[in-house]
Amino acid sequence: MDDKPTSSKLGNAEFLEQYARTGADTLGGQVLRRFWHPVCLSKDLKDIPYPVRMLGEDLVAFRSPGGTTGLVSSRCAHRCASLEYAQVRPHGLMCSYHGWAYDNRGRCTDMPLEPADTPLRSEARISWYPTQEWGGVVWCYMGEDKENPPALPKIDILARTDGEIVLERGDIRAYNYLNFMENFADMGHIYVMHMLEPGKVPPEVEPYVNTTVDTEWRRITHRTFETDFGMKCVLVHNTADENLKYVNTWSIVLPAFYRFGGIAAGLPPDFTNDRRESGGMLRIIDDTHFEMFRFQLIRPGNFRAHFYPVATDKARGVSQGLRGTVELKDYDFRKYPAWEGLPQVEDYVLQESQGAFPDRSKEFLGTSDMGIIMLRRIYRIAMETVRAGKAPKLPAADENGVVWTDTFKGLIAPNDIGLSPANMPSSENGRGLIRDRDGNLAFA
Repeated sequence: MDDKPTSSKLGNAEFLEQYARTGADTLGGQVLRRFWHPVCLSKDLKDIPYPVRMLGEDLVAFRSPGGTTGLVSSRCAHRCASLEYAQVRPHGLMCSYHGWAYDNRGRCTDMPLEPADTPLRSEARISWYPTQEWGGVVWCYMGEDKENPPALPKIDILARTDGEIVLERGDIRAYNYLNFMENFADMGHIYVMHMLEPGKVPPEVEPYVNTTVDTEWRRITHRTFETDFGMKCVLVHNTADENLKYVNTWSIVLPAFYRFGGIAAGLPPDFTNDRRESGGMLRIIDDTHFEMFRFQLIRPGNFRAHFYPVATDKARGVSQGLRGTVELKDYDFRKYPAWEGLPQVEDYVLQESQGAFPDRSKEFLGTSDMGIIMLRRIYRIAMETVRAGKAPKLPAADENGVVWTDTFKGLIAPNDIGLSPANMPSSENGRGLIRDRDGNLAFA
């Protein structure tokens, strides 16, 4: 009997139940498996295996002495010993228990305790996924068509050569990845949560901040657009000069890449022309965990602040000792006391507070939630497309495989604003750098 659904259309209850799922047996997980995902940084793969959990599967990444990368199941086919304790050999991985060895396609290449001609060697296989190394990152594709995966979309910021690329990972969070991605599509929260205790602009930048930018939400133009890379949200503020607007754009590249610009993640009161490209991507671990990879392009002329505040050089996430900037009250017994004042901490606390896997059917969305509504609509279409047996829309790339993303942020004349799916001018060729009154770079 054919138990496939008679229609690919999803009801709202079914969509919300499947939307945030990541496992291979779920519709949400099947969509995620049609995209490339970051596994680790290139520098993470040395002479020992690198254990990593991806989309609910326990895997091991490695680099052979010849430089080839691989991603295979963490369990040896012999006695289920973990290959995170394997030995890296020229052919791939050798299990330290009984010496069974595997190449980067999960094929067994040696069984030293068995006869040389044993047929068992050709039968023993472990699961594997194709990998690519680009931009300082090791990527994997976990779809069924792994013999012929789609092209790796090269994120533009990692392809730029006009500045210093800063790339780091390690912030692991214990809640669903869409708590984060929907927060990023939600521009309205900036004007409440991040202005309860606004961050301070560094003194060096104060001369270049436009203090007349109007932050009253009801007077801001708020638009969302589906784009060829995913979606973007655009805010246009008035200033005291009717011939000058302040524009802030945040973009999402499917499935879980996020982009913005600016000194303090584009958050008020950073109303400058500093077009520092920033953002990140998520390694989706399972339904209730993800890891953040952050990147920035810093050019001569950008103000160079700390990349990301951590409690210690061993910290893995803001919950490990990092707190806000307000006074710590001795009667505050909440899980995260003194949490206000740093946008990273504020986002962490309120995202986690929603629950590790929230029941979204209980929500009431309003007009300011248009970014969340658009993101869900894009995901719903992708899920229905995959359910119908077709490939979802992938980020569009140029002839070199680069995905160009809109991250415009800064002061601009009204006639130069483009409220459309098309990208506003990028920061290439020296655009969007902080300059003094004589036109010289303020932070050379």
